[in-house]
Amino acid sequence: MNDASFATSENRIFYLGDDSTLSAGLAILIQPAGLCLDAFEDLDALEAALGRTRPRVLILDLRYVSSGAGPSGLIERLTGTGATKPEVVCIADAENIETRLQVMRAGARGYFPTPVAVSDLAKRLVELSGPVESSQPRILVVEDDPLQAKYIALLLSKAGMEPHIVDQPLEILRKMHDIQPDLVLMDLYMPDASGTELTAIIRDHGEYFDTPIIFLSAETDPDKQLEALRVGGDSFIAKPIQREQLIGAIEHRIRMSRLLKDRRVNADQGEVVPGVLSKEAFLRGLDRVVHDREAPSPGVGLVLIELDRFQDISNALGSDGTERLLRQLEEKLVDQLAPQECAARLDDCTFAVLARRVTRDALEGFAEQLLRTFGATKLRAEDKRLALTVTIGIGLFTPPADDAITMVSRSRTTVARARQAGGNRARVWAPVIAPDRGSDYERLLKQLVDTAVNQDGLLMMFQPIVSLGANVGELYEVQLRLRTLDGEHVPAGDFLPVAERSGLMPRIDRWVLEHALDVMDVERKSHPKLRLLIHQTVASVADEQWLPWFRDQMVRRNLIRRRPLLQFQMHDVREHLATAKPLVDVLRKYGIQVCVANVTGNAADLDLLADLPVALAKLSFATLINADPAELIQVVQQIRTHGASVIAAGIEDPATIARVWNCRPDYIQGNSVQMPSSTLSYDFHHSTDDI
Repeated sequence: MNDASFATSENRIFYLGDDSTLSAGLAILIQPAGLCLDAFEDLDALEAALGRTRPRVLILDLRYVSSGAGPSGLIERLTGTGATKPEVVCIADAENIETRLQVMRAGARGYFPTPVAVSDLAKRLVELSGPVESSQPRILVVEDDPLQAKYIALLLSKAGMEPHIVDQPLEILRKMHDIQPDLVLMDLYMPDASGTELTAIIRDHGEYFDTPIIFLSAETDPDKQLEALRVGGDSFIAKPIQREQLIGAIEHRIRMSRLLKDRRVNADQGEVVPGVLSKEAFLRGLDRVVHDREAPSPGVGLVLIELDRFQDISNALGSDGTERLLRQLEEKLVDQLAPQECAARLDDCTFAVLARRVTRDALEGFAEQLLRTFGATKLRAEDKRLALTVTIGIGLFTPPADDAITMVSRSRTTVARARQAGGNRARVWAPVIAPDRGSDYERLLKQLVDTAVNQDGLLMMFQPIVSLGANVGELYEVQLRLRTLDGEHVPAGDFLPVAERSGLMPRIDRWVLEHALDVMDVERKSHPKLRLLIHQTVASVADEQWLPWFRDQMVRRNLIRRRPLLQFQMHDVREHLATAKPLVDVLRKYGIQVCVANVTGNAADLDLLADLPVALAKLSFATLINADPAELIQVVQQIRTHGASVIAAGIEDPATIARVWNCRPDYIQGNSVQMPSSTLSYDFHHSTDDI
C-alpha cells in the first residue's frame, strides 16, 4: 500500500474477527475516549477498508483468522511498509510464548490470551490511540510579600509549572475553587490570617482534604512547625528558598498525591453495583488479605464463578442482551454476599467473590447456594428457553499464598478441574504439592522446577517500579512463577529455596536472563526506554563462563546499548562478600548496574553498601513498615550519600504510600501501584511526564 493513497483516522479502531460480543463491548467502552470501532469478519473487506482509511489501531483476533504466512506474515501484509503503520493488538486462544514472541517481533503492541478482559483491552486501545495531553501543575502561592511571591512564581515558571499568586489571604477559598491547584505553597505569617489558620480552613472543605500544602517560613521553633503540620500541612521549606529544594519538594508531593488519588478513583469507579468492585480494586483488596499477618479463618476463600457455554449464550442473546444478563447476575451475586464480602467481574464470563464465612462447611455451602441461584436464572432468546449453569472453584488461603495472583491461579485451576469433571458444580482447591508432605514435597517440587526449566514451564511477570523524581523511562522488575502440570502458578518464594538447595539456580538464572533479554528485544520499538530489573545469584554471575555467555546473548539480540539491571539479595551478597565486591566492579565496568534488595537499614547493611558501587538499594518490607519515620528518613539519606537510589517496595495500600511520603524514596513499587502482570502495561507517561 502507498501511504499517499489513504487518510489516517486517529479515532478509528479496526477489528478483524467473529466475536460480536467482544467487538460490541469494546465499542461501548472506547466511545467516551472519542474512538470508533469498525468490525470486519472478512479479510478481503478489511483490506479494502485499509485501502481507504488507515486506523489508529488494528485488532487481529487470531482465533478466527487463518493465514498461510502465520500471524507475523498477516501483520506484515495488513500494515504495509509505510511510515504511518497502525498499531497492532492480537487476541489468541491461550497464552503461548512462541506466538507472543512471533507477533511482538512483527510489531504487535499487545497480546491478549482468552478469556479477554474487555476493560483491559479497551484501556490498551485508548493508550495506543495517542498520548494523553499533559498539563502543567497548577501551584497556588499564598504570599503577602509581592517581591517574594514574584520570585517564587519565576522559579515555578522556569520549572514548567503554572503559578497563581494569592496576596489577599482571605480570598483563599475562592482561589482554590477557581484554580483547583495541584499544590499550595503557604506563607506561615501573614496579616489578617496566618498560614496555619488558612490551612485549617482548607482542610475543613472535603474537596481539598488531600491537596498538598507546603509551608514557606523562616520559623525554626519545632513546636510551631509541629502545630502547623497538625492542622494539615505536609512539610516545611525554610526561607531563604533554594530552587532545587523547592522544585524537588513540589514534584515529590504532587506525585504522591496523584498516586493516592489514582488508587481511590480506581476503587470508586468499580462500585457500579453496591458490593461489586473494579477488577483492580478487588485484586488489591485480595492482596491485602494475603499479606495480613493474622491468618484467615477456614471459612475465608476466593470463589470464582465461571459461566458455562458462555459463547453460545452470548451468540444467542447478542451484545446488549449479554450485558443485561451480566448485570442481572451481578445483582443476584450481591444479594448473596455477607456484609464483609466483596465481588468483582474478572472478565466477561467470570465473577470473583472474596468470601468470609465462619467455617469451611459454610464456605462450601455458599458455593452450592450460588450454583442454585445462578441456575435459577431464566433466559429466553427467539422464544427458546436457555439453560444457565456455572462452574465454581474455591481457592483457599492455606497453605499461605504469596500474592493475589497466586490465589486467582488456585481458583482458576480448581474451576478447570471442576469443568473437566463435567461442569455445573463447585470444587475446593487442593494443592498438587503440599508443604506438609516433607521430603516428598521437596522431591516433587525439585522435579517440577527441573521440568519447567527444560520445557519453558516458568512464567515471567512484570511489576513497574515508578520514579518519584525525573522521568527515567520504564523500569519493571521481572518476577518468576512456576507453572505446574495442571496449570497452577507457584510463587518464587515457594520454589526458589528448593531450587537453590538442589543446585538449580544457575540454570534458572540463565533461563530468566535469556527470556528477559528476549522481551527487551521484541519490545524495543514499543518500549524504547524499557529497563528490566532481573533477579540473579552472586554465584551464577561470578562463574567464569558467565560474562562471555552474557556478552554473546547481548550481541545475538543487538542489545549492546540496552543493558538490563541485575538484582542480588542482601543475604546473598553478605554470604559471598569476597566475591560480590569485585563482581560489582566488573559489572559496572561493562555498564551493568546492580541493585541490592532487602536492605534493612541497620549499620551493617549501610556499611556494606558504602563499599559497593551499586545503583539501586531496595528497602526490606519489614523496615518500611516497622521503622520509625525519622529513622526511615535517615536511612534513605545515608544510602543516597553512597551514590545509590532508593526503592521503597511493598506499597500495598494508600496507608503505606502515606507512610513513605516523608522519607522521599527515589522509586516506589508494590501492588497498590500495579499488580504484577504478564504484559508491560503500566502507564509511565501518566505517572511521570504529566508532573
